[in-house]
Amino acid sequence: MSGQPGLFLDRDGVINQYVFESVRSADQFRYYDGTPKAMRLLGQLDCPIVVVTNQSAIGRGWTEASQVDKIHHRLCQDALSWGATIRSVEYCPHLPDAGCACRKPGTQMFERAARAHEIDLARSVMVGDSPCDMEAAERLGMTRILVETGRGETPQSASLEVDARVVDLEAAARWIEQHGKLSG
Repeated sequence: MSGQPGLFLDRDGVINQYVFESVRSADQFRYYDGTPKAMRLLGQLDCPIVVVTNQSAIGRGWTEASQVDKIHHRLCQDALSWGATIRSVEYCPHLPDAGCACRKPGTQMFERAARAHEIDLARSVMVGDSPCDMEAAERLGMTRILVETGRGETPQSASLEVDARVVDLEAAARWIEQHGKLSG
């Protein structure tokens, strides 16, 4: 697909603090200290920013889609106040064993956003904290950046082949800028 490069971000463990068994409401949603500065830097990259996140808490009945939508509305508003525009938040509400194409490492969320925002996935970057984030990005030929926040320091993540390992989202933003990965 032709188009511009885009930046794809996982949510839990990358933008906000990872919560075992999922963030279920807005009062559990806590940003990492460096998230505002990271978003400021990412907002200067002049490319579409898309959040792609597995949210099986909906499928498990632990929360409602309306609660997740409230969290995402807040995330988009906060990002805007920090200088970054999140074009869309794509999420999969299904259980891990549902066999759907949208749950990472499936690629449907990425493909849907790419069509909507004219993004060339092969020229894009994924920042995540888990094996499923990196596997989805690899399937699409994207640059893969693993952050050590969230689940990024687990034994499963330690052996992953990635393009960069960084401490957090701010370091990922600096790596992207230094390596010119999202320039036109």
